Amino acid sequence: MRPNNAKFIQSALLLSSVLLGACGGGGTTTTTSASVPVAVFSSMGADFYLTLPDHLCASSPALCNNAPITNKLIVAAATATTGEVTFNGVVTPFTVAAGSQAMITLNPAAVLTSNETIETKGIHVTARAPVSVHVVSETATSADGYLAFPTAAIGTHYYVMSYASARYAGSEFAVVATQNNTVVSITPAAAGATRPAGVAFTVVLNSGETYQLANPAGADMTGTLVMADKPVAVFGGHRCAEVPSNVGYCDYLAEQIPDITIWGKTHHTVPFSGRARYTVRVMASQDGTTFTTTPAGIIGTLNAGQFADVTLSGVGEFVSSTPVLVAQFMRSYADDSAGKGDPSMVLVTPTAGTPDEMGVTDSTFGVYGLTGTGGALMNVVTETAALANLKLDNVMVQPSLFTPISPTSIHSSGTIPVTPGAHTLAGSVPYSALVYDFGVASNSVSYAYPVGATLTRPALVIPPPVEPTPVPVEPTPVPVEPTPVPVEPAPVPIEPAPVPVAPAPAPVTQSHAVCADVEKHASVHHNHTIDETRVRHGEGHDGRDELHSGEHPHQHAHDRSHDNAHDHAHDDHGGEHDDDHDDSLECHND
Repeated sequence: MRPNNAKFIQSALLLSSVLLGACGGGGTTTTTSASVPVAVFSSMGADFYLTLPDHLCASSPALCNNAPITNKLIVAAATATTGEVTFNGVVTPFTVAAGSQAMITLNPAAVLTSNETIETKGIHVTARAPVSVHVVSETATSADGYLAFPTAAIGTHYYVMSYASARYAGSEFAVVATQNNTVVSITPAAAGATRPAGVAFTVVLNSGETYQLANPAGADMTGTLVMADKPVAVFGGHRCAEVPSNVGYCDYLAEQIPDITIWGKTHHTVPFSGRARYTVRVMASQDGTTFTTTPAGIIGTLNAGQFADVTLSGVGEFVSSTPVLVAQFMRSYADDSAGKGDPSMVLVTPTAGTPDEMGVTDSTFGVYGLTGTGGALMNVVTETAALANLKLDNVMVQPSLFTPISPTSIHSSGTIPVTPGAHTLAGSVPYSALVYDFGVASNSVSYAYPVGATLTRPALVIPPPVEPTPVPVEPTPVPVEPTPVPVEPAPVPIEPAPVPVAPAPAPVTQSHAVCADVEKHASVHHNHTIDETRVRHGEGHDGRDELHSGEHPHQHAHDRSHDNAHDHAHDDHGGEHDDDHDDSLECHND
């Protein structure tokens, strides 16, 4: 975006360089191999869930001289069909003739201008036959576009691709739910308005609801981990980025992000015609991913969610050990002396390099013509041996337009002019292609998006039922302890033991000789019987214990962040910050 009446004195820079960025993320995925069945999805479909991440000219129109913003859906079809676009309860029907495209203007309110807010701003596109869908957001000073993926091709595990820009805040991503009660877990690589970097949180979205998270300063959301329990569509970009940062001027960036199961391992990049250089960002989906580039020969190692930036002036080939996501960035107007274009971000579709990768072989796509331009350009990479079979709109493409990528490569690349409208590109082997356009020099806008894609992921294979062969098994006896049953003892009558009683002495007849002695003895014993009963009384003591309980503490954490970014003549401020807290409960036993 080139501000009105702004003058620039910026020197172009650069030689080829690599910048490694350790961004948020973690975890790994399993590499698909030739022996694993794959499910194949085309970028053409009959059901799409979309949104438009924040555009500076929508959320801060004064910085764009209050220029009106135009948001377009470009729907192309190989066969005639009809369909509808639904936004915020309003249904807009469309009709597409065979081999044609329809342009549907979206409500300006479709752009997400909020941060950390759940809104009903999903755009639902349905058709009776397969169509391709591209989305473009354009003003007189800023534009970009993206290829939409049908609902059947989206997933549940993503790393966000974005960019950072110091002058303007707004590295961002957005999520759209396709089903009710979708639980989305987000671990941001950079702080949001209130969400700290690296701290996971969840939001629950219903079908058609959106959630956007943007960094209010100059940090980068690339590498943000997004996971959901149901399929969601994820979009990454920047509301107005300078590439490289602090080199004039900025432009809108937007792309729909594929989930990690459909990334690839072989990618080719081609320079934007008339521009001196471009930037490539490579992001890993697995820990320990290695990649090499040709001709630069750069070797890097990345973990999941980490990325590397490479600046090239010629064709590049990127080969990685595990699937990666590759984005190609058009650089700012002042980066070279070409005097056209501004930043744009486009995802590079994989070129078939292994049996489990499939590039697209046949695409019907729409081309958008920026205001004031007569057409666009298309970069194509395919196998050199198959150039004779490459056709644009059923007409063979001239092989002379292509050059081998390297003396040892089996691929060639070329740039082909294309006019606004629907086109078909078909080949006998997989190819990779993207469309782009530069605005007029006075506005310095641009866009780029992939032509189409064939997406592959490991298929869920359910084997046919097999009748098991019965095997006799002796059960292992399990000892069971019987549950004791309390038994009240029956009372037993007890007869008291008889108390022994001394028998009465038998009468004795004494002679007078001994009488005196006997009487004397009797006077002492009284000659009687005594019965005595003694009873002992026992004492008992009952004691009681007390049960004590303790209280359970709660803890709250708060995090705030704030920043702003500046234009050449204007300031762009970050949003207000709300408190964020995480509660935990710990129990104690006394």
